Amino acid sequence: MSPPVLSAPNAYRATTAERCAWWLASLFLALFLSCLRLTTTRPFELTTFDQLVHFQAVEPFQHRVLLPAIAAAIQQVAPVGETLLFALMEVAGWMLLIALAYRALVVFNVGRSEPVRRLLAFTVLVPMLLHLIAPDLQMAAALSSDSPPLDIGGWEPRAIFYYVYDLPAAMFTLALILLMVRLTRTPDLRSFVLYLAVFALATVNRETTLFLVPAFALVLWPVVGWQRTALMVAAQVAVFLAIQLPLTALFAGNTNPNAHMGNTAYEFHLLYNLEALSNPLYLVTYMARFTAALYLPVLLWHRYLDRRLAMSLLFFALPLALVAIVVGRMVEQRIFIEIVPLVWLAALQVIATRTAGLESPSEPAHAAPRASPRRRPGL
Repeated sequence: MSPPVLSAPNAYRATTAERCAWWLASLFLALFLSCLRLTTTRPFELTTFDQLVHFQAVEPFQHRVLLPAIAAAIQQVAPVGETLLFALMEVAGWMLLIALAYRALVVFNVGRSEPVRRLLAFTVLVPMLLHLIAPDLQMAAALSSDSPPLDIGGWEPRAIFYYVYDLPAAMFTLALILLMVRLTRTPDLRSFVLYLAVFALATVNRETTLFLVPAFALVLWPVVGWQRTALMVAAQVAVFLAIQLPLTALFAGNTNPNAHMGNTAYEFHLLYNLEALSNPLYLVTYMARFTAALYLPVLLWHRYLDRRLAMSLLFFALPLALVAIVVGRMVEQRIFIEIVPLVWLAALQVIATRTAGLESPSEPAHAAPRASPRRRPGL
């Protein structure tokens, strides 16, 4: 009897016990990361947990209201502290992110078997940890006159701020990218309604979903044509406005004393960011931790990048990053959190395609190996 060919895609599927072990490992990691984040970071003084659940935090942080509203609703029926509630939602968020990471590897045919994909799914935690938990490295003091000619001055780690909507924002972004891919394969009403429902939840969590709309249009129009694409884009814009306009009006009185962008609630930090990055050593450390440097294989092997991921990076991630540099503090690496799982997925996809020795870089993810009859491709 000849040995099984383990190099073929889906040659080995995990057993029920192995899947249970994977979920248990996901739970343990989620618990650890949640405890680590809650104890090593701190909420911004104007957006504390107590202020969020009582809807008294400043704008624009307060109208990112999904998790605070859930916590406030639970407190109406159960005497549970807001810290515990947000911690439990954090655990659920980490587990959902890991599950979505595994599904993304299936969709883009990364990994040769189910156990390999489940193991690779854990790697999404590394860049997420660097953006949400690891302290920022900041120069505390410049070189003094009596310092050696070659030195780096005084450096110290400084905790970054904790915002309850950051982890869900990354999770929702990855989910929407996968649902977008599903629409390119089965562009029916049911798939779009599911996408729109998740889009609505993500919009209640954070307004950055607006940046997904151009990428959505460019990904879908080759599949369904401009007319249907325009209708779907119009539906997303309508949902976005129906959610964001009332929330903005509702919390208009929650004035942000740090806002510098005209009559908006947003802050202006471009000059501060440029000054921080002017230190060459800090620039190097910053680029090392940005998405755990996974942008390097994407840049190196961009010709192997799936078109849908390429459109998402160019027309969602890049514009979002540019705006974040203007209105957010780059020393808070969390301002790029929606981009992190997308760059992670793109890096693994180009590495898998490149190492597979495929001749055509445009086909691998579009023409993924046929799924088992028991499981539908995609989501």
